[in-house]
Amino acid sequence: MRWKVWAAALLVVTGVGGGAWALGLLPGPSSCAGGTVRVTVAAQPEIAPALRDVAARFNVEEHRVGGRCVRARVTAVAPAEFARRPELRRRADAWVPESSVWLGIVRDAGDRNVPSGGTPLAATPVVLAMTRPVAEEFAADHVAMSWKLLLKDEADGVALARRAADPAVGTSGMVAMLAVEQVGGKAGDVAGDLRGAAPSPVDDASGGSAAVLAGLTTAPRLARSLTVTTEQAAIAYNGAHRPNPVTPIVPDEGTLMLDHPYAVTARDRRHRDAAAAFGDALGARSARDALQQAGFRAPDGTFGDAYARDHGLSAGPPRALRLPTPKEIDRALSAWKR
Repeated sequence: MRWKVWAAALLVVTGVGGGAWALGLLPGPSSCAGGTVRVTVAAQPEIAPALRDVAARFNVEEHRVGGRCVRARVTAVAPAEFARRPELRRRADAWVPESSVWLGIVRDAGDRNVPSGGTPLAATPVVLAMTRPVAEEFAADHVAMSWKLLLKDEADGVALARRAADPAVGTSGMVAMLAVEQVGGKAGDVAGDLRGAAPSPVDDASGGSAAVLAGLTTAPRLARSLTVTTEQAAIAYNGAHRPNPVTPIVPDEGTLMLDHPYAVTARDRRHRDAAAAFGDALGARSARDALQQAGFRAPDGTFGDAYARDHGLSAGPPRALRLPTPKEIDRALSAWKR
């Protein structure tokens, strides 16, 4: 069942296998005399730049399958758009959505070329993000960093401006709905407030988690902005907004992580083998380094100590929320649509 695959993947306890090439795929300096197999990878916009860096190195090394060189090209595609448009799926040989839940969504819609599971490439936890002044105010006022904040109109007498992505667009929004239920609230009671400030599926090309940060500093003057997003989106935001950084915080109850699975979707054997070759390259140390520099944790939820220290984050994986039940997942999705 889709919920089981996704729930297990959200905890991200497995990784990509690197090491020796399968099927005799070996890098070498010779030219591609036997021709070239071109592989297209459709990837979550937040992870696409790091994957392009890996693809650039991969292409220079001239990896081969069946005597032909493999060339990888990464395109940024929001998962909701990929799920909605079959022509995009036909052109892709592999897919990297932000969460394994998207694989189940497309399969349930009838596309059996999309596998039920993929290989996790990079993890990022869903967090509460706020501007640094708001984080300092919360700390000074001893406000508990809890998912229960999403249930409140104010904290310590000050209005809260709460934001989250539409669960049908960004999985972080779905996690927000699940978390609200787990801390004793009802997703339907808060969805309206969160939905009113969230980007629409049409306007949100990034998939939701990053887009909700765009308006973080535009809340009413006397309100504290509180946004549900991903840790990686917050790191990337800070890289582009150094004078006004945001602070990502894992709620006290814990969270769930997005696993960014690599799923081979090619129809013919040659492209499937070529896509698998690029997938193997994504397990190399250089690829892991590129993903970490983009703000992603390793598939097991860890950061390198130095990177974590530089960004003021924990090197270890965050505390995990309880795995959701099928009924809770259905309720999280339906609550937003009311």
